[in-house]
Amino acid sequence: MNPFKLASFVVTMVLLTGCSSSADAVRYYLIEPVSVAGTPNEGAQAISIEIVDLEIPQYMERLQIASRRPDSQLIFASTHRWGESLRKNLTRALARNLTNLLGTPNIGTPVNRLNSPPTYRLTVYIERFERGADGYVHLLARWQLIHRETGETIINSSNAYRSEYRIDSQDFAGSVLAMSKLLGDLSETVAGRIEKSQ
Repeated sequence: MNPFKLASFVVTMVLLTGCSSSADAVRYYLIEPVSVAGTPNEGAQAISIEIVDLEIPQYMERLQIASRRPDSQLIFASTHRWGESLRKNLTRALARNLTNLLGTPNIGTPVNRLNSPPTYRLTVYIERFERGADGYVHLLARWQLIHRETGETIINSSNAYRSEYRIDSQDFAGSVLAMSKLLGDLSETVAGRIEKSQ
């Protein structure tokens, strides 16, 4: 192969490699808080909640974003990943949503403890949280609220949510946005039940 053809071949391969690497670039996502800040009041400031634990299924502990197929198979996207541990991300976003909804800064987490014992302890178990085979994003969660002083379980609830619209299987940004919205819906449910228990 003469030098001119060799140079042309190398340039072509570099260009093709560049295009391929650009198309296959890994994209990272986070669940974001979505609730609008409430108006702080004296009663709300007195409420303190510690998110003792937030658990997710083992298949969701991978960095690759999961979705489901009609044959019950799970698919993990190789180039669309969570920017951090999903469990930590969800805990932080839930805490921020509750802070905004209840108008209180007194929301503790395993990595951000409160300075004093909380009024309530909250545990959450996410059973399902991904785009389903039907094209909708689903969230299924069980949660429990325990009063610190009495140790009494005040609320033991299970809630299911579904995105408003179907989302294309390749629209990962849309799926994550819907997941943020559904976590916001769960946060509103929890905050509403806490306010009623006062």
